[in-house]
Amino acid sequence: MKRFLSLLTLAVMVCTAVSAQNTPYRTVIGPYYDATGAIALADPSTTIVVDLTIEKEQTIVGPYARYAQKYLDVRGSLVEKTSYTIKSAQLSVATDNTIFATKEIAPMSVTTTSLINPADEFAKVLPDRTSLSPMTAEEAAAQAAQAIFTLRKKRIELITGDAGENVFGGGLKDALEALDAREQAYLELFLGKKITTTYTERIVLPLNGTTTAYTIAKLSPSAGLQVATAADGSVVKINLTPSGIAPKLATMSEIDSRDKTALQVRLADSTTCVVTVDDKVVGSAVLPVFEFGRTAYIANTAKR
Repeated sequence: MKRFLSLLTLAVMVCTAVSAQNTPYRTVIGPYYDATGAIALADPSTTIVVDLTIEKEQTIVGPYARYAQKYLDVRGSLVEKTSYTIKSAQLSVATDNTIFATKEIAPMSVTTTSLINPADEFAKVLPDRTSLSPMTAEEAAAQAAQAIFTLRKKRIELITGDAGENVFGGGLKDALEALDAREQAYLELFLGKKITTTYTERIVLPLNGTTTAYTIAKLSPSAGLQVATAADGSVVKINLTPSGIAPKLATMSEIDSRDKTALQVRLADSTTCVVTVDDKVVGSAVLPVFEFGRTAYIANTAKR
C-alpha cells in the first residue's frame, strides 16, 4: 500500500462516524507522481495520537531528617530524589495537521504534602532561645520535636474540653486547623516534603504501512520521558492488533470498479491499540486504522 504522508490533509473524509454499525472510510488520493516519477494512487494513512499522563514525584530532605528516628521514632528520607512513572495513556486518531502544533501540554495538576509553605521551601520555624549561646542542629531538632509533642497535647485538650477555654463550633474547627498547620511545618523539618506533579506529554505517530509494533519513547525513572532512541529507560511501545474482519459499509452499497461512477475508497479496520511500559499496559483503545483495512468502490453521485 503506497502512502503519501504530505497529502494527509488532502484526504477527503467521506464518513467520519465510528460505531459498531458504521465503518469510516476516505477517498483514495490520486493520481500523483511518486518519487520515481511514476503516476500512482495513495491510500489514506492513519496518524495515532498518544497522550501520556506522567507523574513526577520529588522527595526533598528536611533539615532535621537525621534526627527523626531519635526524637520522633520515625524515619525521614535522607536522600533527595526524583522519579517518573507513566500513569495512563489516551489514544486517538489525528484528522488534520492541527495535532502537530504542540508536543507537550501544560501540567494538568500539581499536589504536595505541604499544607502552608511553598513546595520547595521549609517553614522558618525557629527554636526557643533561652541564652545567647549558639545552638547545635541536634539541640534545635530536639526543641522542634518537643514543640510537636506540645502541639499534640494542646489538640487533645481542645478536643476533650480540658483546655479550660470555651472553644467550640467554628472556633474549635479553626483552632484545630491552626494547630495542624503548625505541626505540619515542624514535621516537614524532620520528614521533608514529597511533591507530586502530574502532567501530559503528547506523541504523534504516523503509521508505517502494516507495521504492528512501535517503540514511541523511553521513560527514564530519574529524567522522565526520552526519545525512542535513548540508550536507557523503560520502553514505551504501542502494539496494533487488526480485527481480522474485513470492514463493510453499512450505510451504502459497494459497486463494481468498472462502473463509470465508481469512486475508490479505503475502509478502515477496527484495530486494538495498546500502549505498554515494559510490558505493563497503561492504556488501550479500538481505533479505525486504514492501513489494515481494504479498498472498496462506491457510487460517486457527482458523476451522475
